[in-house]
Amino acid sequence: MSTPCDSAELVRLAKAGDVGALDRLTRCQGERLLQIGRRHCRSEQDAQDAVQDALVSAVTHLGSFRGDGSVEGWVVRMVARACGRMRRGRKNDPSLHQVDADPADPERSPEADAGRAEIAGALGEAMLELAPIDRAVLLLAEAEGMTGPEIAERTGLSAVAVRAKLTRARRRIRERLADLGDEGHGPAR
Repeated sequence: MSTPCDSAELVRLAKAGDVGALDRLTRCQGERLLQIGRRHCRSEQDAQDAVQDALVSAVTHLGSFRGDGSVEGWVVRMVARACGRMRRGRKNDPSLHQVDADPADPERSPEADAGRAEIAGALGEAMLELAPIDRAVLLLAEAEGMTGPEIAERTGLSAVAVRAKLTRARRRIRERLADLGDEGHGPAR
């Protein structure tokens, strides 16, 4: 019997288009993927975003995995490429070059920035705790603005399954962020 982190089993599941391969990969290699993201990206938030982007991309393109290498290596390359896209996209971001920021703005205080960073970190961790398909459905809905039928078409799930996964993912994220607020670290949003 194979272990949940067995590479040969992950390759077999991926070639079969089984989303369970990515769930196993996330559970077995999630910290390694974050380390790769931290190495290639410029910030913790970018690293978490790159891992999420890579996993969404992997779920979307799972059927096209050829099996030439390991599933882990395939997703690691996706994380590195996501970091590269972020670096290229950000170098021309005009908001990074603003010099007229008002330091007295209460929304830009160090305390507010720290609170936002803590919430962003908790959100990233909560996203990584979701099953890959749940994470993909949530990101397609929230980040891409796709509708339930569009997500169903893109992922091959039924519309009912998309609604169930989206409801479950949103509830888990809310619960995780509510836990952050309950610990006295800041408001849950």
